Amino acid sequence: MIGKISKGSGFRGCLYYVLGRTGAEIIDTNMDGDSPRSLANEFAISRQLRPKLNQVVCHVALSLRPEEHLSNASWQRAIAQYLKEMGFTNNQYVAVKHTDKENHEHIHLVTSRVRMDGSVVSDSWDWTRSQDVIRKLEQNFGLAAVPSSWESNRQEQTKSQIDKELETGKATVKRQLADKIDATLVNTTSLPDFIEQLNLEGIEVRVDRDRKGKPKGIAYKFDGVSMAGSSVGKAYSLPRILKRIESVSEQRIHPNISSMASHISQVIREQVKTGMTMPQLIEQLKHSGVDAHVKYTRTKKIKGISYSLGSNSIQGNELGKEFSWGGLQKYLQVSYDPARDRSIILEMQSADQKAINQLADSVHQAEQGLSDSLLNELVIELEKQRSLKVRKPDQFENITKAEISINLEQGRIDGAQMIAAICHQLLNELVADSFGEVGKNSYGILRSGDSLTVERLIGDRQVILQAEGQEIKLVNLSELDIQEFGQAWQHRSQAQKQSIDSQPKIG
Repeated sequence: MIGKISKGSGFRGCLYYVLGRTGAEIIDTNMDGDSPRSLANEFAISRQLRPKLNQVVCHVALSLRPEEHLSNASWQRAIAQYLKEMGFTNNQYVAVKHTDKENHEHIHLVTSRVRMDGSVVSDSWDWTRSQDVIRKLEQNFGLAAVPSSWESNRQEQTKSQIDKELETGKATVKRQLADKIDATLVNTTSLPDFIEQLNLEGIEVRVDRDRKGKPKGIAYKFDGVSMAGSSVGKAYSLPRILKRIESVSEQRIHPNISSMASHISQVIREQVKTGMTMPQLIEQLKHSGVDAHVKYTRTKKIKGISYSLGSNSIQGNELGKEFSWGGLQKYLQVSYDPARDRSIILEMQSADQKAINQLADSVHQAEQGLSDSLLNELVIELEKQRSLKVRKPDQFENITKAEISINLEQGRIDGAQMIAAICHQLLNELVADSFGEVGKNSYGILRSGDSLTVERLIGDRQVILQAEGQEIKLVNLSELDIQEFGQAWQHRSQAQKQSIDSQPKIG
């Protein structure tokens, strides 16, 4: 299956195109109209929710190979899966099936990017995401796989090259080069490494440089044939090779960045509502676990916005153009009036900084010897319900002294992993899968199989940790949370040691 996405501002012209073909058939829709005019009038309903959004039309063409066919019922299931995975969860749409004279079956999916609640479907990296969804559709509906996105950028074979392959049964040098380069790039993290690996495959690589020594072009030589990178295909030119290498390196260094960015983008889209002001959005995001920080110059001019989830941060424009400071206003229709909002945002960020400073002071005091840990009652509860039995010290080696001592600069992820380990062991001690009551305890712990949830029950009540096995899924920890759990575990370990030391020695 081949997919193509285009976006535009006018529904009527697009609908006249897809419905104007001979034999065009509407096979799926959630609308009442059946003509370009009536459907365009209905699409105006969602358009009015975001009148300033320019690229409101999303037009997707999904094409089968000439020998392939799907029933209307199968197309409807495929369309439902495609819409859901691309984020079109509450959007107007119509799907029109075409079958041309060569029996080349395909559908045109026309949908509004504006959901019926006023939020907007992101078009950030939509082509890449669409390719991933299409690969799933091919598997689910037994369709032949088409070349990858990188392979689709190869230079097309000429007729003589195709004839030669058929005659000799051997792939051309161009095809062999493309295959070997693709395979090499999967595990390459630098240009020198890339060149070295190709040399081992018998491919000579020449990198041309400018007067300043910067790479400006690349060429390959294999089986006696020399070829410029762009002659192999767009994906094999030097700029594209460097971009692919950078992508692999980024995934290795920051394997969780992609999922974090996806989560933050989703949270923003869910929280944005028509007519929302910028301070309101920042506040809503904070309640959803995402911190938005407006960046100012020394003269207090706004220069951008960034988002944080746990200890990880990302710039707005790195998420996509609609999540930048200007994009929030232009594409997501978030209202910002400097006279109304500037002082509010500055005050909000000042309060956040003050809270951080107060938190740092309280943690410093705790380090100086304060013993009234908010988690002491958890240790007392353990002692009350079940007296500690004599155990060999090696039974507690799964939580080491290094995990107990809290290094405040390690970040909340390290703290989350420590707290998850502590909670599992404390629940094991209680022989239970839950602990904590509102109004009685500081924290609540709930375990279901490998899933663990920790909730703060006092003050700023919220879920501070969610884990699935060894994977930390949500982190809203403060440094004080980490400190309290660390102190509670120290108290428990000291009680354990005293219990062991008090036992009579034998022999």
